[in-house]
Amino acid sequence: MTTPGEAPPAWKTGACGYGSGLKLELVKKMLEAGEKEAFKQGGPMAMAIYDAGGNLAAFHRMDNTILVSSQIAQDKAYTSVLGKMPTGNFAGAYRSGELVPLFYHERWITFHGGYPLIKDGVLMGGLGVSGGVIEDNFVALAILKAGGFTTTDAEALIKDYQSAQKKEKAKPKKA
Repeated sequence: MTTPGEAPPAWKTGACGYGSGLKLELVKKMLEAGEKEAFKQGGPMAMAIYDAGGNLAAFHRMDNTILVSSQIAQDKAYTSVLGKMPTGNFAGAYRSGELVPLFYHERWITFHGGYPLIKDGVLMGGLGVSGGVIEDNFVALAILKAGGFTTTDAEALIKDYQSAQKKEKAKPKKA
């Protein structure tokens, strides 16, 4: 998460360099894992994977996926590569007005579902999933795991969501 008033750590330290080597065989395996999880989540999804240079490596739109999800998934993947962090991390800074609106190009996405593909501290690309709300993140987590990439951010978001769901269910019902 980004602290207001500060540049994201991945930008300040330069510790997350760019890497190559995102191979089609691996990308296919990742998308297969994503499709399997999307079926589990109960809805069709669009999934995009970009390489470290911001180029589309692979795209998969399941049958009957809402059409706008095609572009949103690609934009999430693109944003996560350019920004070196999950797309949802930009939401607070954008809403607060801290980041100048001109900073955001037409493809910039500030809601969850886009994750950088990081392995051993190296940015290998970006992932974007669209077609649900929280479901996007479960699918993204399956894709990240299948590729052997860092899952910390997706796991934290899902854990927070599940915790909030438990609290909501535990609230006494109003008569």
